[in-house]
Amino acid sequence: MRSRTRPTGIDPYPPTLSCAGMSDEKIRKLLADLTPAPFIWAPKEHVVIIQTHVEDAGAKADEVLAWVEARGGYLDRTLPVVSTRRGVTNIPKPVGKKYYVVPEQALAA
Repeated sequence: MRSRTRPTGIDPYPPTLSCAGMSDEKIRKLLADLTPAPFIWAPKEHVVIIQTHVEDAGAKADEVLAWVEARGGYLDRTLPVVSTRRGVTNIPKPVGKKYYVVPEQALAA
């Protein structure tokens, strides 16, 4: 039977927030080099970066999300564009694009 208590001496919150495959600096640089999406609303002093652009640049989405969330950002999704269809259809409903909302300060060198 396993104990439910944590062993002493293990820090549950390591001091670095780096991701397993990429360092904090590499993720910051990658996000800073990508062009923000100008037509998606974001809070003041935040930028929007499309998730597929991040993946196309070679980063793993889960690592980047952990980095973004650790700095006060979050993942969101655009509203899907749906044409007005009447009746029953087997065409799948569209899905919105995922994007990161990143504080500008986190991208500064």
